[in-house]
Parts: sequence; C-alpha cells; structure tokens
Amino acid sequence: MRFGDGVELSINTSGNFKQPFYLNIGSTWSQLTYTDGLLAVPIAPNPYPLDSKFGVGGDGTNTWNTTGDLQPNPIMAGQVFDSSGFSGGSGVIKVKGNITVGTAQLELINSFNIDAGDNFIEVTTTAKNIGAAAITNLRYWIGTRDDYVGGTDSPTIVRGNLVSGAFQPLTLMTEVSSALRITTPDEGILFFTLASNANNSHAGFDFNFNPSENLDPDTALISNTIDGSYSMYVRMNDLAVNESDSFTWYYAAAALDDLDDVIGDVADASCPTCIPDTDNDGILDPFDSCPYAAGVASLSGCPWPLYIGNNYKTTTVSNSIEIANEGYLCSLSNADYYNIAYHSGASAEPVVGDSIIYNNNYTFSHSLLFDTEGFAFMKLRDYNKIVEVQKSDGKIIAIYSCP
Repeated sequence: MRFGDGVELSINTSGNFKQPFYLNIGSTWSQLTYTDGLLAVPIAPNPYPLDSKFGVGGDGTNTWNTTGDLQPNPIMAGQVFDSSGFSGGSGVIKVKGNITVGTAQLELINSFNIDAGDNFIEVTTTAKNIGAAAITNLRYWIGTRDDYVGGTDSPTIVRGNLVSGAFQPLTLMTEVSSALRITTPDEGILFFTLASNANNSHAGFDFNFNPSENLDPDTALISNTIDGSYSMYVRMNDLAVNESDSFTWYYAAAALDDLDDVIGDVADASCPTCIPDTDNDGILDPFDSCPYAAGVASLSGCPWPLYIGNNYKTTTVSNSIEIANEGYLCSLSNADYYNIAYHSGASAEPVVGDSIIYNNNYTFSHSLLFDTEGFAFMKLRDYNKIVEVQKSDGKIIAIYSCP
C-alpha cells in the first residue's frame, strides 16, 4: 500500500493519510479515493486524502449524534513525527499534534503500523484532554468524502462484521457494523475496527465534505452501488483533564481474488489471541455470559436471558386477548416448548418497554419477526406470563399474568 504520490510525506497536517493506493496485479498503483480535477484540465488535480472529524459536547444521550461542537479535519498544531520504528517501507510511524474542537483542547496521536508485504495498515488513534475542563460526548469519524476504487467511481459498499475471519454482511440495517467492504469487479477495500461504540455508514459523495458523517449508521443501507462516501464512527470515552482514550482500526486493499485472504489477515491481526468476540461488545467470548446476544449499553454489554415459548398467537390488533381464554398457552410448562432468548431492560424479569433482542433458535428476535406487521403473544416460562411483542422491532407492549 502507499499513501500520497510516493515521494511526498504520506500524512497531512490533520494527521490523516494522503490519497491511498494499492499495488495491483499489473504492478501499477491504483487509487482508492477520487482525484478532483483529474479530467478537468487545466484545473490542477486535487487527490483526496482520508477525512476525519471530531465532535465534543452537546447532548450525548444517543451513542451516535451530531450535537455540540464539530470540527472536520482539524489542523494539528506543533505537528511532530516519530519514524524511529520505521525502516525500508515497514514498521511504525507516529504523528502527534494538538487540535482544537470548540473550546476543547486535545492532543491527537495517530500511530501507523504496516508490516512488510501486508495489504493492510493498522492505526491506533489516541485523544488526550489537555484542556482545562472535562470533555463529554467525544466522537470521531474517519473515511472519505468521495471514493474511487481502481478505475471505478461507483463501487459497491456493504456494511457488515468479521465473523470467524470472514466478512459477513448485516441482515438488519440497525445492527452494528464494525466493517465496511468496498468492491469493484477487480479490487476491494476493507475498513474495520473492534472498538466499542463503533459503527459504519455510507452515503453519496460531495467535493467539500464527507456526507456519510451526517448519516446515522442505523439508517444507512446495508449495501449500495454508488458514487459515494463512507466513514467509520467511534463514540469515544468522556475525558477528564489529562485523561486519554484510544482505539485501533484497519484499512486494507487488495485485488478482489485476494481480498478474502487479506480480510482473514486483518481478523488475525485484530485478535492476536484468536479468542472471538462474537457479539462485538468488547467482551471476549470466554468471559461473556451471553456471547451470542447483541450487547445493551445500560446492562454493561449483556442483556437478560429468559425462556420464551415456541408456541404463539398472532394478531394485527394489540391488547386483543382475554387471559381467561388462553388456557393452552398458560398451561405449557414442558421445557421442550421453550428456547432461551434475551431481552433488554433494567432487571431480569421483562417489563413493558423492554425488547426481545435475540433468540437462540431464530435469526431474528423471533421467527414471527420475519413478518414485521402486527403483534405476537408468547409465554414466558419462568414468570408464568404471556408477553405481547410488536413484531416490527421486538418491543414488549403488554404483559398478561396467567391464572
């Protein structure tokens, strides 16, 4: 891989990669972002580096938000490089400088690590609060305003995750995406992080800013073929004065025939002990009491287990059952009638407003959620109650006590 024209410094004044390239099968360097003005002679070509943006302050109730002060591509004051660990085109280069976001003062360090022969680079981004006040709702975006992969201006962008060393597309838009795969018929890119509170999005392009930074990842399409932009979003920790937070991310590119192998290399590098974190909640499977269920922030990453009935009723009208007529569902007690599921909420017993977020026997929260219209009624074995679930999103809207 290469960043910039091969002669100039590879890192710009914001501490970001200059225009990225990969060495293709024909032994020529193929660009991975757009070059503005390339076809508009005599306008000088303007190759696009990666874009970053920091956000601080504002309402941080939601993990993703654009409130508070936002600063795209902040310029590093007092920028310095440390290349003592870099030699012969491989190793570690660090860049450090101070940035200002609103009234917040941050020391930013990007550490770039590339091994000889690798088709990916590992980046550790560290932000330290060097100001006089605490920093809340710290956010970071990294990506490009306009992709251009090889000779293709409209590649296919897919949101997904790395599962057992392979890229797996999302099945629902609202699932968290730790990886983006951007491909053409000839080559591909992988953007990836295991950082907690990370998500990815993509949108149309713009010559002046990165539109994907303004798109809530929960509303981003799983896949699209478009002349577009993309970004990785990370909600970082709040920082007291002199505190810092770091996360590591990966940028990879290869010929399409080699991309799966490179993705496997990235997966190995990001998990050197090869212990998986199946639900991407930051807790490795051996230490996670529910490694196959999507984490819930208010529960420190682990939702509550419960046994939910395989027998059910459906309706298009909510609150439409009489418990006195539900003798069959209420009488079920044999373990064969139930499977383990997980729900959100503040306590082990679910209440109205919680959601059934995972069910071991089904891809979705419940098989009924393949049909997203109406409501489903199922028994909760351990509580001798019938729960009414809104099929569109698994939300519990009513609970009925069996006699």
